[in-house]
Amino acid sequence: MNETPMVLGLDVSTSKIGIAVIDLDKRIVTTDVIKFKPETPLEEKAKFLENKLLKLQKHYIITDVFVEEPFIAFSSGKTTAFTMAKLQRFNGMCSYSVYNIFEFLPRMINVRAARNGLGIKIPKGTKQNETKKHIIEYVQKNHPDFIYNMTAHGNPVPGTDDKADAIVIALYGLQIL
Repeated sequence: MNETPMVLGLDVSTSKIGIAVIDLDKRIVTTDVIKFKPETPLEEKAKFLENKLLKLQKHYIITDVFVEEPFIAFSSGKTTAFTMAKLQRFNGMCSYSVYNIFEFLPRMINVRAARNGLGIKIPKGTKQNETKKHIIEYVQKNHPDFIYNMTAHGNPVPGTDDKADAIVIALYGLQIL
């Protein structure tokens, strides 16, 4: 087991969870992404996360966990009330899994506050796909050890953005400690 205290960042959605373990010197220790099939019930997804957290607990001393706060406002026709309710419910399950494994409450982090706090500038009107590229580029620029693969079309493989978002959440969490 690594004896260095570390923090965990989680980017939670119902389709994927980005995971980042960062040491107190802001070095990336490990990243991962859990991908779910759409038909998997939320309870099974939460259990899968809980099993992943158990594995992390065996390898690292995690002192704080930061979870990206779920959206609470509709975004121009993209988000339905059903989707928001499902995400809120799943975020609660994931937060409970964190509490169940580590025996402390995770801290919720607003993604906009995290980006602003780290100096990540996303120009107004930027499409979601381009926002993801900005985040990946920020993480790569500031952490050259953040290695990821590209698709045949020259794009980051799916899940890279979730890992990068988890890193941003963890880094900002460290900053506000």
